[in-house]
Formats: sequence, C-alpha cells, structure tokens
Amino acid sequence: MNLERKTKIVATIGPASEARDMLLSLFQEGVDVTRLNFSHDVHERHLARIKLIRELSEKVGKHIAIIGDLQGPKMRIGDLPEEGILLKDGEEVQLDASISKYAGGAIPVPSRIFAEGALKGTTVFLDDGTMMLEIRSVKGSIFKVRVLRGGVLLPHKGINLPQIHVRSDIFDQKDKRDMEFAVKAGVDYLALSFLRTGDDVRTAKKLLKGAPVKLVAKIERHEALQHLDDIIAETDAVMVARGDLGIETPVEELPVRQKEIIAAARSAMKPVIVATQMLGSMTKNLIPTRAEVSDVANAVFDSADAVMLSAESASGRFPAESVRTMRKVIENAEAYIKEPRKEMEPDMSLSNIAVAKSAKFISQNIGAKAILVGTVTGFSASAVSHFRPETPVFALTVNTEVARLLGLTWGVNAFPLEGMRSVEEISTQGITVLKKLKKIKKGDRVVFVSGAKVGEAGKANNLTVISVL
Repeated sequence: MNLERKTKIVATIGPASEARDMLLSLFQEGVDVTRLNFSHDVHERHLARIKLIRELSEKVGKHIAIIGDLQGPKMRIGDLPEEGILLKDGEEVQLDASISKYAGGAIPVPSRIFAEGALKGTTVFLDDGTMMLEIRSVKGSIFKVRVLRGGVLLPHKGINLPQIHVRSDIFDQKDKRDMEFAVKAGVDYLALSFLRTGDDVRTAKKLLKGAPVKLVAKIERHEALQHLDDIIAETDAVMVARGDLGIETPVEELPVRQKEIIAAARSAMKPVIVATQMLGSMTKNLIPTRAEVSDVANAVFDSADAVMLSAESASGRFPAESVRTMRKVIENAEAYIKEPRKEMEPDMSLSNIAVAKSAKFISQNIGAKAILVGTVTGFSASAVSHFRPETPVFALTVNTEVARLLGLTWGVNAFPLEGMRSVEEISTQGITVLKKLKKIKKGDRVVFVSGAKVGEAGKANNLTVISVL
C-alpha cells in the first residue's frame, strides 16, 4: 500500500478489468476507489464485481470504496455490433427512433430525441463529442444526418444535443431501480448525472429515504455551473465530468470551468474528482500523449482529491498500465509541489476546523512524522486534509464504511480499529499500527486530533502532541 501518494485514483471497472487477476493488478498498481457505470451491464454482473472488489480489497489490505454511477437523463445509442460501426466523414446515414437494435441499416436512437426537439440543422454529438452529426431532414421516425466528424461508434454511447434545452425528469425508472440495487449491494457512493440545481440532489435524497450512501454530484451541464454552490452544499463529493461538460460549454472554456469547480468544492470541504479522457489514448495505446500526462499533473496542481479513469480501465487494452501511468504522473507532480497556493478558507470560527488547520502547522513546525485523527464520520479527517498538510494523515475509525469513504479524500490513509472505548485507546492503537507499518519509530513525534469522547461526531476539537515511546 502506497501511503505517500496524496491524490487518489478512481478506476472504472468493466469488461477489461472485471477478471480476478486484472482487478487485483489494478489494486496493486494503486487504485483507491472503483466506479461502476450503471449505464452499462445488468445488476447481476455489477453485483459480481462488487463482491470481488470487497474480497480483493481485503486481500490487499486496502479499504477500497465503490461508486455506483447513475445513467441519469442521458440519451444513448441502441444495440450495435460489439465492434461498433464506422462513420465516415461526409457520408449520410440514418438514425431511427423506432428501433432498438442495429440490423445493418439505420442506427437505433431513443424516441426521446423527438421530445427534446431535434430538428433539421440540429447538431448531434456522439461519444462525449468525439463524433459529430448534422440533421439534414426528419420524416416519421427517421433522421437523415450527415457525418461532420466520424469515427467508430460503439454500442450505447452517449448522445448530446447541446442546442436543445433538456426537459426530462432527472431520475427515470432505471435510475430508481439502480438506486435500490446500489443501496442493497452496499455501494459507498452514488454519482448523480446531469444535475441542474440543488433541488435535483434533494430529490435523490428523498428517493434514497435516508439510506447510508454518500452522493457525488457530477457537474456536466451549463445549468449546473449556474447553481454550483447550491449543488455542492447538498452533496458529499463532486465530480468534474468533462465529457458532457465539454459539449455543454465551449471546449475552450473547459480548463477554466474545471478550476472553478475544484476551487468551489475545496472551499466547501468536499472531495472533488477530475474525470473523463484523462489518459484516453491508452484505451488503445500503451503510451499516453504528452498532453494527457500534463492534464493529470494539472489536476494534481489544482489540488483535486482524485483523478479518474473511465474507458481506459473499463474497456481499454491496457487497464493496469493506465493505472500505473496515472500513479507515476501523480507521484512526480506531487514531488514538484512545494507550497500550496492561497485558497478560500472554511469558517475558522468552528473549533474543529481551527484545530484541523493547527494540526497542519504544528506538525510541520515540530517535524512530526504523522497526523493521527480519530474520526466517527470522516469529517475531521477531511477537515485536516482540506489544509493539504505535508505530514502524512492517518484516520482511525470504528467504522469500516467510513474507512472506505475516506479512500476518496486527498492524503488520508484510513484504518478501522475495533473495540476502542476511550480516546487514549485510539491514540495507543494508532501509534501501534504506524509502528508496525514502519511509519514512525521511538523518539518520533505525532500530532493527534480527536474529540473529548469516543463516538462524538464532528467534535474533534482536541489536539495533542505525542512522543513515541
């Protein structure tokens, strides 16, 4: 287990990575969090993946969280041959909203495309904008389109109509079934797709009826940018979903929007993931482009909590190599960082926030080898992480689920410790764990952050300097 790297790696698990040996390789290469894309595959297949993730997590000694990613109100291409079909620049093809399966002629699209108001002249983007069509005519259920930018179209790839205002419900029946499945299967996070406002997050909470799953708000619509603070206030974590966001907004604005979303999430002390096409060329090639390497590094420089692999690990040719490359880029970028830039700070009048900030500076000033945080919900560890201390952070919790959730939080290494009845026991057991891991030794100093009593959530307002005996 690499306890030095701060920025976490999220890997999407799919056909290319679901086999036992491959998944184990991904974990050994450095995956901290897994993602299951509910837009693809049936519940039985996802359940098998969840069981294997839990089994192998225990084998490698890591508490690896699972994100279940809801499809949301996204239109997708229907059933195509597994190898896809080639769309050539300039050719005319047909889209058919009355069929669900390709039979050698028209390409199946959902009937909802009519409800969204697709007309002659409308631009249609496919597969996160990698392919572009223009509607030339509409007759019955048939759309005749011209291919402006072609490529190989694979089954169930996304359809975007950025010129059209989407009017559909945020969660359809499939999403509701997926929510129910995710809760029963014990998924740690649910990612909410195509959010518009904070009301969409509140709707999800009502549908979940208090289930103990955390929510990740995917920012991928222009409308979501206009309600960013409201959305972030309602959610537990944030994802910069650049695929659809790069279609919904001018692509040249995307780097600025990414920085704005990261800054807003950081200010609210919510973990933030940068996602989509980070090492996209590695779906087919063993070596990434220079631009992709710089993209991953810049997410690290922007203080993102995590970076994510999508097709690279789910369906690409080199899943393990993609994780290894991402890990190496992160490690090199983090080695370059000297002092974090000045950022907006949370409410310093709260004692636990003030203690979290103090832990950073005290640990640096006294040369502490570790910051130990006793945490019930994970909030105190996240608060310490927010200030980006150079000193390694170790969270101690009685809750295995909290240990997994902290897998998404920058720089935090979490350990569940059972049977702790007092604050003294927490610190003693924590010191013992770190000594076994050879992270500290006799004579070292450790900063310990905790509440006055075991089990008090959000009251970590005590800070102690411990000399290791």
